[in-house]
Amino acid sequence: MLNQRVSAAKKIASDLHHAEDAIDEAMIRIAQLAATLPTARRETNMSAIVGQEAMAKVAHALAAAGEVRQLLTDAHLALTVTQKEVGLGTRMFGAGVKPAAAKLVDQGSNDRSGDGAATFAKAG
Repeated sequence: MLNQRVSAAKKIASDLHHAEDAIDEAMIRIAQLAATLPTARRETNMSAIVGQEAMAKVAHALAAAGEVRQLLTDAHLALTVTQKEVGLGTRMFGAGVKPAAAKLVDQGSNDRSGDGAATFAKAG
C-alpha cells in the first residue's frame, strides 16, 4: 500500500511540475509578445491607436495566466497537506529544482590551505 501511495505521489508531483513549467513558459511567451507589439508599433511609426485592442487582449491574457499560476501554486500547497494526510510525511517528489548540497565550513578558521579541513589543537 505504501509503495502505491509513493508511486501515485511521484506521478502527481511530476505532472504538477510539468504544469507549473508550462504556465511559466506560457507567461514568458505572452510577455515577449506584449513587449513585441508596442515595439513594432513604434518602429513602424504607427499611431498608438493601431493595435490597441490586440494589446489589451494580450495584457489580459498575461493577467489570466498569472491567475492560473496562482491557482497551480495554491494546488501545490494543498497537495503538501494531502501528502501528510495520506501518511507520506515530508518527501521531495518530482523534477523541481533542488538546492545544492550544503558544505560545512569552519567560520572561525583562517586556514587557507585549500583542503577545507579545520585543524584543532588538543587541549592539554
